[in-house]
Amino acid sequence: MAYFAVAARFLLLTAVGITGNPSTADAISGWRSDLDWAALTSKLSSSASLIDTSYDDYAGECLPEFSLPIQSRTNHALIDQPSGMCLPHLYLGWEMSWPRPSENGHLNQTFNQAYQDILDLINDASTDVESWLADPTNPSLNLPSKVLFPVVASDVVAAVNFAKEHGLEISVKNSGHSLQGASSKKNTLLLNMNRYIHYAPTGITDCDASILGSTVAEDLSTQ
Repeated sequence: MAYFAVAARFLLLTAVGITGNPSTADAISGWRSDLDWAALTSKLSSSASLIDTSYDDYAGECLPEFSLPIQSRTNHALIDQPSGMCLPHLYLGWEMSWPRPSENGHLNQTFNQAYQDILDLINDASTDVESWLADPTNPSLNLPSKVLFPVVASDVVAAVNFAKEHGLEISVKNSGHSLQGASSKKNTLLLNMNRYIHYAPTGITDCDASILGSTVAEDLSTQ
């Protein structure tokens, strides 16, 4: 109940602009602006897209679903949001699934502090959670600032080569069902596979071991 109340109040704050830091999108969308992102874009297929994302996208696109009663929520309403950032649970957008501000991923948080945070949340007694959630500069935010929607394999190859060339870390979101929020990480290039063409659009093809190398064929014969 407290979770729903926090999400609902946060959505209201977002709607009236109280959470707003007008420069938030500009500040975050400039992630690694020193790189030639146009070079990556030029190597993508015509249907692929590379976009800048920010905390504002997460708040504007994902929060409305979390403000609904739990029995009315659906992951399908989150998967197709334009930014591709939505996660199956609200707090997964922060490191360790908890929005308390931390500069080092909550490594210094004590058990007693974590336990008290949980009790306050359950009892709807915390006056801090809403401010943590509404802070676009919260160091615990764990959201990517660049999202690529690959459509074909060459899009993925181009992204991986670009990331390798410039020392970037890649995060990957497939269905977006990770209950640990593993498909989201800050300071990464997120590959959202929601628009990727199916591997086998005409059906599944059996591999004939006889046409493979002898080592592979022998291995397959024991499976």
